[in-house]
Amino acid sequence: MEKAIVVPWDFSEKAEASFRHALILYNILKQPIVLLHVVGKDNEIPEAEAKLATDAERMENLYNFKPNTKCLRGDIFKTINLYSKEIHAPLVVMPLHNSKRAIKVIIGSEVPFYLVRSAPTNNSINDIIVPIDHYEENRVQLNWVVFLSKFFNSSINIIKPFINSNSKNKLMKNNIFFTKQLLDSKGVVYGVRTAKREMKFNDAIASFTKEIQGDLIFMMTYNFKDFMKIADKYECDVPILCLNPRSVKIVPDKY
Repeated sequence: MEKAIVVPWDFSEKAEASFRHALILYNILKQPIVLLHVVGKDNEIPEAEAKLATDAERMENLYNFKPNTKCLRGDIFKTINLYSKEIHAPLVVMPLHNSKRAIKVIIGSEVPFYLVRSAPTNNSINDIIVPIDHYEENRVQLNWVVFLSKFFNSSINIIKPFINSNSKNKLMKNNIFFTKQLLDSKGVVYGVRTAKREMKFNDAIASFTKEIQGDLIFMMTYNFKDFMKIADKYECDVPILCLNPRSVKIVPDKY
């Protein structure tokens, strides 16, 4: 199999929620969905494959879409990435149980991760929150921003930190200028908000998401761990599209 949306499958409610988000993304990516389960020993594979087949049929009965299945022996922290890269997956839609374990999976990945904590509330992605800081690596988000906004007609909500440092502020202004130029050239409508002086940036992101009832947060992997430390404080459980600065193919070529 090549070019499928990968859903790491642990037979949990969050895994099913992830599948439901994958169905929304299927509408735009038009690629198969594969439920991937990783086991530690070869003798565990037959039982796991049987459970996967049962769940695939259940998903078809519930959502009128039958996913493919794959069971592999390996280390969950490596195998998800290796398999996703092998099949040229555009995206991994993964249940987020524990942020510390999640970061061990997503760090270094060339494939973006769509991290899910709860089931979707609708079949679209209406409001997207895009944090822009002073790091140039931020720019790898923008192809996905354009891609999703065009299909779902999403509102793009850029948020930037309040920065006192002149050097960092200059770098951030460069990023904002680059972002505006790109989005303007693609006809994407967006707004820009600056975090309050007294508010830490991750608090501002979570608070803003809650305020506008956002559907998706873009996040660079270098900020993911710190953001998750405060997400619960704001009851912020919307999906996070997490990208690694090393990502080369942000969106598949044909898009």
